[in-house]
Amino acid sequence: MTDLDPVRKMRVMAAATPGSALVERVIPAPFSAVWAVMADLEGEMPHYQPAVKRVQVDERDGDRLRVIAYGRAAWLRADFEAVLRPGWCWMQSRNVTFGLAAVPVSGGTLVARAGSSRRPLVGRLAAPLLRAGFAGELARLERRALAR
Repeated sequence: MTDLDPVRKMRVMAAATPGSALVERVIPAPFSAVWAVMADLEGEMPHYQPAVKRVQVDERDGDRLRVIAYGRAAWLRADFEAVLRPGWCWMQSRNVTFGLAAVPVSGGTLVARAGSSRRPLVGRLAAPLLRAGFAGELARLERRALAR
């Protein structure tokens, strides 16, 4: 997959992950502004991802991260292994996958949001709801990027 740009890679990951949902959107802002929001997991993710109250990057080794996401409910917590590089973020916990990708295009930045439950039956049943949720996330992300 090294010849594919990050959004095309995200399409492949979503297609290869059972029950995955994928949403794409062109944000009318430069890649640098959009990616600054997307890559700031600790500072920005809680603003566009409604289930997340706080994100903590626990360990960093180059583009490999260990991330802890705390949910709005006190008992919700997920530990993720993540890869974060320009235009690409893929996170996996025991229960979910979370992906973000971005590439510059004419008129702005094409962004993709993918994710799923790692329990295939749950993922297949939840995919339509995930798509709607991801569309909302990308709309909030757009507002954050345009405000920069």
